[in-house]
Amino acid sequence: MRSSRTIKNKNKKVYIKYILLTFIIIIPVTAAISGAALHFAVNKDKSIHTPAAVFTPKEDGVEAFKYNYDINAKQLYRVELQKFDTYEEAELQIAKLKKQKLNGFIIKEQGYLNAYGLFWNKSQADTAVQFLKRKNIESTAQLIDISGINIKYSDIDKTLIDLATAVDAAVLKILSEKSALSLESLYSNKKISDQSLEIVIQQEIQLAKYLNYLKDIKTSEVNAVYKEKLENLINELLVDRIQGSGSYDYYSLQNSLMNQGEALMKFYEKLSV
Repeated sequence: MRSSRTIKNKNKKVYIKYILLTFIIIIPVTAAISGAALHFAVNKDKSIHTPAAVFTPKEDGVEAFKYNYDINAKQLYRVELQKFDTYEEAELQIAKLKKQKLNGFIIKEQGYLNAYGLFWNKSQADTAVQFLKRKNIESTAQLIDISGINIKYSDIDKTLIDLATAVDAAVLKILSEKSALSLESLYSNKKISDQSLEIVIQQEIQLAKYLNYLKDIKTSEVNAVYKEKLENLINELLVDRIQGSGSYDYYSLQNSLMNQGEALMKFYEKLSV
């Protein structure tokens, strides 16, 4: 009888020990394993079902873009006369040029620089230098570098990039045509006909159309800044557009060309900073 009771008590203690072991070790471990499996399943499910977005925010809040748009660097050539400390000194040289039935342009650049023109390539600039040399006027053809830029963009920006490409092509065509026509006028000493200006006129009309398109398109938040600067550039370029009035000679063409060239330089300087 005592032996049977002792066995029962011993079995009871073992049973209690197993129950405690289950609650203390086995259940928490099982729960942890189940939790890890559930976490993995949820994460795996998320990675499968997350929809593709136009652009995906990174952890730091910066938009991630899929594509790159490169605008190549450009080179123009400016025929420079002389640099002065004061505007009055620069004006005196321009007055002397006018006595020879010539002209020039005063540029505020680390003092005051007198220039004779802006040209599309070195050959054209050298031609202008030789023209002045025959009149005993010293000048030099100086390279003007315009830095290229890289823009990162996503699907929502594709229309903006298409327009930027079209604007860039139109501007280059305008500058190259005005440069060639201004030299033609310089040597012929005649005004340029509206027919000869037709390419420039059409390209500047296109710029005005691109400006209207730009106002209505949507962009990513980051490239909204680029869009605004591009609109400002076109507005500045159109200030000096050709009107087709048959009154354009070397100096009026160069005045338009130099103003547009300066606007282009400032545009790329701001973007490359």
